[in-house]
Amino acid sequence: MTPFTIPEDFRTFMQKVVAYLDLPDPNKLLDAEDALRDDVGHGGRIDGVDTYRFVYITADGHCKWELILKEAAVRDIADGFVVEIEGEKSELARSNRRPFGDALLIWGEYGDDALRLRNHRDMITALDLLHEAAHERPVTLRLWSRCDDQVVAVLSREQCALYVVESLEGYGTSVGDPRIRDSFEASDHDGKPFEVPLADCIPWDRARNALLNFADQGNLGPEIKVDGRIPSVLLMLGDVDRKAALAARAEAPRELSRSSIPRMTPPAQPVIADDDTEEGDEPDQTQPVELQDLVDEAPVPLEDLNAWARRLIELLHARELIELGKGNLDEISYQLGGLLQAHGTEAEHSLDTAEWLANEIGAVSGIDRIFATAGDLQLALRRSRVGQ
Repeated sequence: MTPFTIPEDFRTFMQKVVAYLDLPDPNKLLDAEDALRDDVGHGGRIDGVDTYRFVYITADGHCKWELILKEAAVRDIADGFVVEIEGEKSELARSNRRPFGDALLIWGEYGDDALRLRNHRDMITALDLLHEAAHERPVTLRLWSRCDDQVVAVLSREQCALYVVESLEGYGTSVGDPRIRDSFEASDHDGKPFEVPLADCIPWDRARNALLNFADQGNLGPEIKVDGRIPSVLLMLGDVDRKAALAARAEAPRELSRSSIPRMTPPAQPVIADDDTEEGDEPDQTQPVELQDLVDEAPVPLEDLNAWARRLIELLHARELIELGKGNLDEISYQLGGLLQAHGTEAEHSLDTAEWLANEIGAVSGIDRIFATAGDLQLALRRSRVGQ
């Protein structure tokens, strides 16, 4: 243990913690490693009673402190009664770069939400396809360089925020236009909501070049301005190197076609030719496009549809996004299979169709309630389709 002199920004963090602890809400989130967040660190209760573990990052970004504190000590620090405590100190910036192998790209929790990047061609293709998917909703990805430097990128349409988690220079955040006050919501590495300021974002073409440079050199390149800060929710990723990340999932594919990216990107939409409708005629009502209107392929066998439907139900139920009644699961799967045959593929790529399909699923006999949003359903459709 090493003496830790309380800096003013950490004392301010503890004052915020005390204010949160004193809220009357009985459902406060405390028992998670990042339940309590601040720009300078994060922490959470570790014994379910009154002991907390905090991680604090020094202002220069070079050192990290791990501090175990009782609630009484937290309050004493906040009140200014304590000026020094004991903690464990570790360096954040590495002093050397040692190759670990291919660069690694991860964008989700499943084994195929990853790709070992063997060359620039594969990486450019993967990044461009993820960028295309980000036009429907934000995409968060993590990239490890060949020497295990780590950066998090959050893509939304033509904007991208870059957060360097691990490198020789320490951590940092890309700097966009500081005059922009708006933000957008994405999901962090754990699927939790994550607010991304547009002031952190740079245009996609510059961000893509920076990611290519990072894969090789472990930095974003001289053209990207970086601020020496990082959101506290991402600080802990410095403890998760590629070995730890890969240990928690199936082996990352080496070929793009074996990853989940092809399922994330929308197919080319058909061009609807003008018809000869006379002026005054009533136009057809817009309905979700039938699967066979989108692609020219043989119908999916009934047993495969039922299997897909069953996997979808089981996945939604496991994630508490659906409530089942007393109906037979085979019968529910049969009913749902027809919906998937007609609208499953389009719903994977259209939020409007996914929202419509969620309502239809809720009306299936044997399903009491569905809580899944259109985005939840799209993700579940892609995951459960595997194995058809």
